[in-house]
Amino acid sequence: MSSALLARQAWNPETDELDLARLYPALQTYCPIVHDLSPQQALFLLLDCREGFYGGAAGGGKTWALLAAALQYVDVPGYAALLLRRTFPQLSQPGQLIATSKEWLGPTDAVWNEQQKEWRFPSGAVLKFGHVKDENAVFNYQGGAYHYIGWDELTQFTPSQFEYVSFSRQRRDLRMQELGVPIRVRAAANPGGIGHAWVKKRFLDQRSPSTVFIPAKAADNPGLDVADYIENSLSHLGDILRRQLLDGDWGAFEGAAFHKFDPAVHVVPRFELPSSWERFESVDPGINNPTAWLAWAVDHEGNLLVFDSVYTDEGEGLPSKVAPRVLARRELWASTVAHTDPSAWNRSGGLNRWGLPASLATEYEDAGVQLSPANNDPRAGYARLRELLEPDPRRLYPDWHPRAREPGAPRLFIIGETCPELVEQLPAAPLQPIEKRLAGEIIDPDWESAYGHAVASARYGAMSRPDASDLPAGPPPEPRTVAGVEENRRRVSDRSRYQY
Repeated sequence: MSSALLARQAWNPETDELDLARLYPALQTYCPIVHDLSPQQALFLLLDCREGFYGGAAGGGKTWALLAAALQYVDVPGYAALLLRRTFPQLSQPGQLIATSKEWLGPTDAVWNEQQKEWRFPSGAVLKFGHVKDENAVFNYQGGAYHYIGWDELTQFTPSQFEYVSFSRQRRDLRMQELGVPIRVRAAANPGGIGHAWVKKRFLDQRSPSTVFIPAKAADNPGLDVADYIENSLSHLGDILRRQLLDGDWGAFEGAAFHKFDPAVHVVPRFELPSSWERFESVDPGINNPTAWLAWAVDHEGNLLVFDSVYTDEGEGLPSKVAPRVLARRELWASTVAHTDPSAWNRSGGLNRWGLPASLATEYEDAGVQLSPANNDPRAGYARLRELLEPDPRRLYPDWHPRAREPGAPRLFIIGETCPELVEQLPAAPLQPIEKRLAGEIIDPDWESAYGHAVASARYGAMSRPDASDLPAGPPPEPRTVAGVEENRRRVSDRSRYQY
């Protein structure tokens, strides 16, 4: 049954309002705020798709929406629902799922089991609360079968956790189908968190036709004092970030490592590179994780350009598989040096063909690719990337940029067509959380090791701190500033081009 038809059936002609209790009688008994739900929350309950995602702004009413959706069929014998957070303390905090469920269900005939962390209803239906703290925790739900699985703050989970629990733990017998109980996966989150990139990709940028995203703002939540929330909870943030949290902008989020990254500024179309530009490479090598290999060029004014990449799928990172791809690209890159994490020289056991201790670096050397140890200081590397991405009102955009000669240029640019992973990961990179030792000072290492391989590679490349490329003849150019641009232009005489 379509969402539109469900909405028509829930419409109360006497009050001329949407009345979800007409369509889902269980909500009249077990959801005391059923008549106070916002239009966005009501639409979330009326969705007829397999996957639905709700959220965006902080304070958008996610907890109410997820819990109310879980209760829609608790009057049906055999119905089972599961609500998940990453850790148990997150479930039990004030205002969160378990606490809210006790407010709603405590006065009813539902029975709470503290040991099992579940509500049982007179119909025999069950609403269970759980957590998935790590990859092995998904097996805690191996024997379960649920008709509804709800994920609160989905960006705190990994995609493998979401997919395993969501799509291996759901099944419905013919009797439940005849009773009209659907199989549903529902999730909610704010922008940010370790899983920001994959959630944004799955539910916003590349969602399937059968998946629905319902954006929610703080102003849409009838249970929130928006004026007080803005004044007391968001007043410590800058104007731009405060608006992003209020409007639910998935292009930026609290704790973003590179909040100045702007595709209109940093991403350029593909073009032919002058042969006089110096080239080098950087790599974040993986074996089971992806390998991110970036090709860089430096123009005559010291601007850095990431112009090409080799990015492997998971499980395809063996040096014997990656090296041939890199060697083939090097014929076009005209570079021979790849900067990487010094841990690539850690012993992996045994000896290489020259009788030296074997390592990931020696495996690449055996395959014909030479690596060079990079500076892997995460704090310095983050600071360097930030400096390179920061717009400078004193610098003019280079001649090869679409905004040539305009002021306010950064020093790092990316060809988006050939480096899509770096363009995707930079705006998604989070800072280390506040509870960690280097909070706010480094890119979150957990995120980088799981999702940010191109960003890690960019750190290694940026820390090589290359000089501006020499001109074929004459003195080196002055730095590109508003005052010096005309003089620089006269000095640039080489117009030979190199097609990579």
